[in-house]
Parts: sequence; structure tokens; C-alpha cells
Amino acid sequence: MNKINFKLSNFHCESCAKLSSKKISKINGVSDININLTGDGYLLSDRNIDKSEVEDVLKDTNYKIISFTN
Repeated sequence: MNKINFKLSNFHCESCAKLSSKKISKINGVSDININLTGDGYLLSDRNIDKSEVEDVLKDTNYKIISFTN
């Protein structure tokens, strides 16, 4: 199991966390995701997830990746 920690920008409320979680959870291999109201989060996956994959699913939102550590 791979754990990736990340920080997203432009978070303001619980809806921000829900929307970004929903989008990121659609990435193939993601088994769990948790993002708090400040944009700090992690995801668990059964494969390596690339930063560009997360950026791609968030491209139609205001959320940007500030940090990404796997």
C-alpha cells in the first residue's frame, strides 16, 4: 500500500474537501483519501500515483497542489 501526503491550495470550507476528495478518489488504484478543511491530506493506493494524475483530475477546479510527497 502506498501513502501519499499532499497539500492543496484555495480551500475555504467543507465543500472544498468533499469535492476534491471525490475527484481524487476516481483515480485508478486509490483505496482511501482524507483531506481536512485546510487542504492537508493523504491518499492510499495499491500503485504509485503520480502528481500529474492528481493535477489532471483537479484541472477544472481552483485547487492546486502545493506539496506532494510519496
